[in-house]
Order: sequence, then structure tokens, then C-alpha cells
Amino acid sequence: MVMFKRAVRLVLTWAVVALLAGCAFGVRNATLLYPPKAEPGIVPQAQAAPQPTAKKAQIALITLVDQRTEKKAVGTMRNGFGMRTADVLATNSVTDWVTKAVKMDLEKSGYTVVSAASGVQAGTGAVVSGEVLNVFCDMYMSYTGQVSLLMRVSRDGKDLSTKHYSGEGSAGIAFAGTAESFAESLSLALAAALKQFVADLDIGLNTP
Repeated sequence: MVMFKRAVRLVLTWAVVALLAGCAFGVRNATLLYPPKAEPGIVPQAQAAPQPTAKKAQIALITLVDQRTEKKAVGTMRNGFGMRTADVLATNSVTDWVTKAVKMDLEKSGYTVVSAASGVQAGTGAVVSGEVLNVFCDMYMSYTGQVSLLMRVSRDGKDLSTKHYSGEGSAGIAFAGTAESFAESLSLALAAALKQFVADLDIGLNTP
């Protein structure tokens, strides 16, 4: 029985390797979406929980700045031997995608969010800004999406916090290397990073 299980695992492993070898070439064009898709059998968050209590703080959100080292690609295809064979390119703006996700999660948490120009830091009220440091999904056997952000919060012209946030996400086993799976992995990673950020923001803005 043990030998049989080992044989099955070996066959499955080589099957995945062969599949990856056959579909690893060709650029993927991924449209980055947010929020992540709900997992099968899980009620979407909007239906699973009551609407959040509106918070007094209004937040001015500045479009995040792209500081990624790799600005061209948001992912990579690999063949069955782990060799990088093709890039995954975003069809939409990465910084717009991140900024809109920040706005969405802040509003879900009960804040009123308005867009602001970069010079608003000198003004009054709460201001959120930041930098996109990494948005990239690697693929070999499975997807590994990573998002890294540097987020800044100020209030009434005074800095409250500057902190690094990162998250990981995976759409599962990479059978076909689809653009949709790359996008979903990055969406999950961004959601993980923003969950930490919003939790810290709630504490910072609501602490006297």
C-alpha cells in the first residue's frame, strides 16, 4: 500500500511537470481585480456580517506611488524544471488597483474616504498615503502571490505612523498557469496586507 501511494504521488508529480512544460510559454495578460473571489461554500463578507458602524474620521486618500523594482511584470511563468519562461503583465494600473482596494477596505470599515492631492499632508484631518513596493506572483507547481506596501498615516499635519505591510496569497495548484489565477493570487495577497493596515489604522485614529 505504501509503495502504491508513493507511485501515485510520483505519477501525479510528473503529470504536473509535463503539463507545466507544455503551457509555460507565452505572455499572460492579467487584469488585477479586488476583492478576491469568495471561496466555494463561503458567504461573501457583505452578506456574512452586518454593516460597520460609521466612523467619525474622514480620510483623505492619496494615490499610492509605484516604487516597485520590477515595474514591467506582475508575475512569472515557469516550466516543469523551474525555469522562468514568460512574464505575466497587468492590463490595468497597479497603483490604481492598490489605491482603489485601500479605499474599498477603509469604506468597509466604516470610514468616509475622499481622494486627495499629494500636498494635502500639510492640511488638517486624517490622510493616508504610501508606496507600492512589490506586487508579484511566482508560479511553480502552485501560485505564490506577494504584495508589499509602505503605508503612511497623518492627522492634522502630524505623522501618526509609517509602517510596512505585506501579504501572501495563492489560487492553488498551477495546472494551467492562467492569467485569472495569477490575478486572484495577488488579490488574496493584497487583502491580507490591507487587513493588517486597517486594523492598525482603527487603533491609531481612535486612540486619544
